[in-house]
Amino acid sequence: MAIRIISNRKLVVLGASLLSATTIVMFGIHAAETQQPLSSGQHEARTLDNASVPGGVPEQATHTKLAENPKSSQEAGSPTTPDVPPADGRTAESHPEAAAQQGKQAPVKATKQVALTFDDGPDTKYTPQVLDILKQYEAKATFFVVGRQVVNYPDVLKRIHDEGHSIGNHSWNHANLTKLSSAQIQKEIKSTDEAIEKIIGASTPMVRAPYGAITASTRRSLTSAGRQIVDWTVDTKDWSGTASGDMVELVRKRTKNGGIILMHSFGGKNGKLDNTMEALPLMIEALKQDGYAFVTVPELQAQKE
Repeated sequence: MAIRIISNRKLVVLGASLLSATTIVMFGIHAAETQQPLSSGQHEARTLDNASVPGGVPEQATHTKLAENPKSSQEAGSPTTPDVPPADGRTAESHPEAAAQQGKQAPVKATKQVALTFDDGPDTKYTPQVLDILKQYEAKATFFVVGRQVVNYPDVLKRIHDEGHSIGNHSWNHANLTKLSSAQIQKEIKSTDEAIEKIIGASTPMVRAPYGAITASTRRSLTSAGRQIVDWTVDTKDWSGTASGDMVELVRKRTKNGGIILMHSFGGKNGKLDNTMEALPLMIEALKQDGYAFVTVPELQAQKE
């Protein structure tokens, strides 16, 4: 009995040893398999599978909501990036490209010049409106005034001068100079000079013939007397009731660097210039986007000299 018990114990011990050895061998084989290098295909499959990364989110889960409801990334639940000021301190106001990135229209640098001119005033209805618009846009202009209007509305003429705009002579009575004698022409111009000087303390060398009507001899007569005849390059025909949109389109199409645009601050068809008041701010904005700065006629002439 003793021998048999001992033998049974040996068998038990031997069986346990064999079982442990088998377990160790199988564990070694499994470990060796997991340490073998991955093939390129296996590598791509595992790196794309975010679920195999601790803490990762399966790729399918990140796109399910977008596929069901293709709205913005915010609505789809994707994380948003907080607005962080640029490291160099740039802002939309100081850098045009920054404004463009934020969906804002960057201001256009002025590389050209144009002169806005207004004839036939002053008055107390439209001329103040023109001045208000010019002030709003910080634009300068030139007003060719009629003598009899100057006498009737001296305060408006003074405002034109005080706000930095230039003043030109447009005759006393808005007369067609081609139908007047030389003496009559001189009287028209001189009387207006005196009315202007009485209010702002100085007269002006600039003259614009009413209707643009002037003969070669009249032009010579005025220039020999030191007068500067100022014509225009773009006629808006605002006095005729032209629609504001048509005026803006015409001005934008025909204006060139150094151009002079003709408008009015008094008169008009049936005494109305509402179209001019509507078109003027649109015109200024459009020309600014085209790279124009607004200057007076004397400033424009100085650049050409």
